[in-house]
Amino acid sequence: MKKYRIGIVGSGGIARRHIEGYRAIAGDLCEVVAACDINQKTLDNYCETYKLPLRFTSTKELIESGEVDVISLLTPPSVRDDVIFPAIEHGIHILVEKPFADRLSDAVSFVRAAEKAGVVLGVGQQLRYMQDTMAAKEIIESGEIGDVMFVAHDHFQNRTKTGGWRKDEKRLEISIFSIHVLDRIRWLAGRPPEKVSAVTRYWGDDVRGETFTALTIQFTDGVVGTMVSSWHSPTIPECRVRVDGTAGSLLSVKKAITSDDPCILTIHPVGGEARKQEYLRKSATSMAMGENMKCLLESIGTESEFMNSGRDNLQTMAIVDAAYLSASRDGEMVDVDEAWRA
Repeated sequence: MKKYRIGIVGSGGIARRHIEGYRAIAGDLCEVVAACDINQKTLDNYCETYKLPLRFTSTKELIESGEVDVISLLTPPSVRDDVIFPAIEHGIHILVEKPFADRLSDAVSFVRAAEKAGVVLGVGQQLRYMQDTMAAKEIIESGEIGDVMFVAHDHFQNRTKTGGWRKDEKRLEISIFSIHVLDRIRWLAGRPPEKVSAVTRYWGDDVRGETFTALTIQFTDGVVGTMVSSWHSPTIPECRVRVDGTAGSLLSVKKAITSDDPCILTIHPVGGEARKQEYLRKSATSMAMGENMKCLLESIGTESEFMNSGRDNLQTMAIVDAAYLSASRDGEMVDVDEAWRA
């Protein structure tokens, strides 16, 4: 299989996790050859640290250089279209960090352009590639706990200090963080969302956007998903995922989504014994990023559907936009169709 040349756009802190994951997991399929950042000092430091031969301060120059086959786009969402459309025009495949776009309508335009050009466009929803999540999905699809009825995903962290571009984002907690959680709920539920109700709070003095969210998602076939995500949990951090089916339940618990602490997955089918599986992976987030990129590259090579393609992610973006509509109406239930029409 071809070895793809990757260019990373945005060489800030998260770019370090990405390149380390790519090299560890997808090194047989790709080579990171270039980075691009408008901050010359940040760019130089990154390229020197990771021994990258090519560096660009302009995405236009990177895209037109002919030196990359795939772009890993790690910029803030407000500048997505400055990179995505030109890259598509040059036939460059793209993996976009979440959130996919500022709004669902923008994401739709990206997907249409990519599909028309035959370019693979994926979204970095790396929580799907966490070991406990993959195991939970396999258990659900095996039928061991029956048909899914309910998915709950709660995350509590102490994150009151947020710097960089995030502190100025009006759409913060849901769009920047919980979009990962919402995508995992949707993936485990395995059905399209129909309605969303959300309540947000703005408890962070140093940021413009919301820092607490509690929401409910109604999926087709009567399946329900809930989420509580708080940045104001000074002690007892926790990441908890629960799935109840018609024939059993499963529960995944760890300290935090991005931590390297052990994750305990408990599976208990009706009439059977409960069993526990422990997952402990060094640099788990980076490795999940590597798995994400590997999956995208394999889909390019085999011309198969990418698991978290741009089109697939439109469902997650629809939940996000519906959640913000609901929050603006004091938690009123919103049809997801309204988000599609907005």
